[in-house]
Amino acid sequence: MEDKILKSIETIFEVQLDTSKQAQIIYNSLIPEIEYNHKNDRSTSTIKQEDKSIIITINSKDVVSLRASINSYIRWIKLSIEILNI
Repeated sequence: MEDKILKSIETIFEVQLDTSKQAQIIYNSLIPEIEYNHKNDRSTSTIKQEDKSIIITINSKDVVSLRASINSYIRWIKLSIEILNI
């Protein structure tokens, strides 16, 4: 059996918004995605809101799933901000 050099990867990123109200709205819009992601066996995510910031922690078994998770959260956050600005 091949030994894996990489057992897991964790990344934490923070998105700062203009107001805590915006952060709360976007936080609430991401909760269903976090709950859905728990069904994924390659990565898990947690999210928390601190005032005007949303902090997302992603733990992945490989770089591909980490990148996919990061890209998904960035797209969802960007879309949520665009909707708020309509």
